[in-house]
Amino acid sequence: MRRICRTAPWSRNRLMRRSDRFQATWRMLAALLVAACVPVAITAGIRTADGAAARIHAANATKTSVTATVVSDPIRLPRAAGQSVAPGPPQAMVQWNAHGQTNIALVDVPGTAERGDKVVHWVDATGQATTPPRSDSDAVAQGVSTGVLIVLAAACGAALLAWCADRFLARRHSADWAEEWRKISPTIGPNHPGRA
Repeated sequence: MRRICRTAPWSRNRLMRRSDRFQATWRMLAALLVAACVPVAITAGIRTADGAAARIHAANATKTSVTATVVSDPIRLPRAAGQSVAPGPPQAMVQWNAHGQTNIALVDVPGTAERGDKVVHWVDATGQATTPPRSDSDAVAQGVSTGVLIVLAAACGAALLAWCADRFLARRHSADWAEEWRKISPTIGPNHPGRA
């Protein structure tokens, strides 16, 4: 804290150069920029979550559950061919009636399912197989991800700009030091072999 106070742009430290004050100001502005992005990120996250929730609710409204009958022995298919990974959930052919039509599809079934068992299956408005309804937690996760990404992007951008400014000032300081050495001794520079 003492060092921060001594290197603040408004510090009365007479050893601070104008470039030092500029550097401190720039770093402070970068930190304020990141802090200012937090409310923006929260607002964007809430809007993203609200939009995702509306889409999820609209999609869920078209889904209905039906009782399907397992008509084949469940089998376990590997997640990826040629890879030694744990097998995925068992799958079996199931049959159900919707809108006066009999449908059949290969779907995931519980590990204890057997031929002839009844399972809950989800269908869309046309009676075709679809995914189970999504929960509101998926919308919340999208909102949180959006907010976090905005803050991270702002932090990375501010850090990059601050680093570029620091590099520019470091070169400027080196040039100033070289000029000071030339004023002190035109023949002995900071890297001259004769310098003690």
